[in-house]
Amino acid sequence: MGTTWTPRALVVGSGLAGLECALELANAGWRVEVLSPGRAGCDGATHRVHALAPWILLTAPWVRGDSPERFLADLKRRGEGREREGLAEVLATEAHSAARELVENLGLVPLGVPTALPGDEIARGMRCLPNAGRVLLAPLLRKCEEAGVRVCGRSLAVGLLSDGSRVIGTVMIDRTTHVPREGHSDAVVLACGGVGAIFPATTAPRWNRGSGLALGSAAGALLHGPEVTQALPVTATPPLYFPTSAALLSSRIRASDGASVSGSDLGAVTVEIGKALLRGATVFMETMGDDAHWLPPRVRESAAFRAEGRVPLTLALHHGIGGVAIDSWGRTSLPGLYACGEAAGGVQGLRRTMGTGLLEATIFAKRAARAACHDIAGIGPAPSRGEARVPPFPLDPAILEERLDELMGPLVALRPPAAVDFALHEIERWPVRVEARIEEGCALAGIRRLAAMTLLAGEQSRRGGRGNVVGLPGNPPRHKEGA
Repeated sequence: MGTTWTPRALVVGSGLAGLECALELANAGWRVEVLSPGRAGCDGATHRVHALAPWILLTAPWVRGDSPERFLADLKRRGEGREREGLAEVLATEAHSAARELVENLGLVPLGVPTALPGDEIARGMRCLPNAGRVLLAPLLRKCEEAGVRVCGRSLAVGLLSDGSRVIGTVMIDRTTHVPREGHSDAVVLACGGVGAIFPATTAPRWNRGSGLALGSAAGALLHGPEVTQALPVTATPPLYFPTSAALLSSRIRASDGASVSGSDLGAVTVEIGKALLRGATVFMETMGDDAHWLPPRVRESAAFRAEGRVPLTLALHHGIGGVAIDSWGRTSLPGLYACGEAAGGVQGLRRTMGTGLLEATIFAKRAARAACHDIAGIGPAPSRGEARVPPFPLDPAILEERLDELMGPLVALRPPAAVDFALHEIERWPVRVEARIEEGCALAGIRRLAAMTLLAGEQSRRGGRGNVVGLPGNPPRHKEGA
């Protein structure tokens, strides 16, 4: 890079996007530290394999006659103009090579030939089986360690450091010692997952509570469509389980108030279930006789299904489509800060194409790493002093967590304006501490609170026709400890 110093990077998140970015930076000669609040490599993809289906779907142009241009046309059709300029083009162009790379690097086993997704005329969805005897990302984690990446488990990022002109590091808590510390770096990459755990029911890990939105907002980064999310019908009794699209479309779904729930595709069924739940009804999926073979064994063998031939359903937040606004190279609006994976927003628009999450993560993780190499070579090392920018720490964090469950639970799929306005009004006005020692419980509640505020503010912005990009919601009133 033509310098006598070794650039440093802090990558927030140890999922696919975080590890791919870390490996790319390490191979370019950077000193890289990956922060993971839990066990490194136990990411959203691994979690969802256990909760949704035994396979991984990779959607890309696989068959003769398909092309990146045709794939892009379908991405644009689903996006309805809500994607950021140039990002879907990158995904469409690089999807096939990224899919092949994931199959090889993660040891995935393709099952048969690609199948056509609902609404598509071309077969693009390739089902792949992961290695059952290990964590999905184990091969990538091993490569990172061999490249010299330092992976810090049980390290929770709670804020960013800024010198006023660029992001220069993170504020974090060691969850073992409970000691906060600052980590200085030349680049910070947000690869910390989506917004699933803002809601009480989600297919995502509990750490995916909108850290990208919260940390980005607190530092002043622009966001793109933070309210754009994807929900899925799941079994209502824990552990949540997705019954499969085929089962949901072929079964009879009824509400306890007598209404029938149906739709032409999974999205329409999800909306109708959401309407029934908002009415206060309980929703059941009834599958009898030959149709029961569509259900996964885990659902067929449940006590509720064996006793009554039906299972209760609810909705869970599955994927955040919006996030921190990025360009086609993963740059955010703040110098020194990059985002990729589900923390980034704008790659896809209003509706996300199934089977593209892992591809999107690996493509933009590598591009963010290359952008950081280019940018930092030009501006040099980051200053050693900066200001901590963290989400406000709320009073009574445990009570706030319970209240967020109550306010956000009904808004997982459908968001009536009155309910959105009421929830945002109350969350904004929750009292926060002026000065406080950084504690894990307060920090986690503060991250979830600010992420919920940005999501709800995005919903209001969309309703008001103010576009896809939003900034930080208005600052809430601040109170001293115990006030």
